[in-house]
Amino acid sequence: MELQTTLEKRQSIRRYREGGIPDADLEDIIKAAGTAPSGKNTQNWHFIAIKNRQVIQKIADIICEKNEAVCLEMDKVDQEKADRFRKFCKNFTVFWRDTAPAIILTLATVYVPSGYNEYKLIGAEQEILLDLMGYRNPGMQSIGAACENLTLKAIDLGYGTCWLTSANYAAAELEAYLKDELNIFKEGYFFVNMFAIGLPQENQKSPAKKPLEEIFTLVK
Repeated sequence: MELQTTLEKRQSIRRYREGGIPDADLEDIIKAAGTAPSGKNTQNWHFIAIKNRQVIQKIADIICEKNEAVCLEMDKVDQEKADRFRKFCKNFTVFWRDTAPAIILTLATVYVPSGYNEYKLIGAEQEILLDLMGYRNPGMQSIGAACENLTLKAIDLGYGTCWLTSANYAAAELEAYLKDELNIFKEGYFFVNMFAIGLPQENQKSPAKKPLEEIFTLVK
């Protein structure tokens, strides 16, 4: 597929046709993710692809259980907002539980950016250190590059993906499940996002993108 066509086909896919994903295709998708640039070439990522239906259902259950625990506390303050959060979880966070043939979990390692230890050595203010580790942290930029490669390669092979961060509030529970029950969690890493992936149904709508003049400044 031509690059421009692939870029234009990228959208969040939430409805899938019947059909599985061969292991070889998943391997090619993760190989593509692994070719992304990363700060200091740390390659601070690890991907877990899951095709087992019981595991997929369990992961969805964990997210739903955490969502309900949060919503029960929200009920005490604003039941309407709590119900909206419940609905959001069902429609946008775990929509894949019965339809996507696979999900991919992304793990990352902590990345210490250039200047952080140097600033710390000279006693820089905590605000500066937090700024480097948070807002501008190259580690998350590296993860983003790998994830974009992942989703574009999936499109190139005929699949659709949905890049999901809405379950991040259940990260601790997901990590515990991967570590304690599945014994597949990679030590020193943490959960950052997940992808639903499968053969896309046609004619799925996407929100409009900003026009070029809103995202581009050219200095000659």
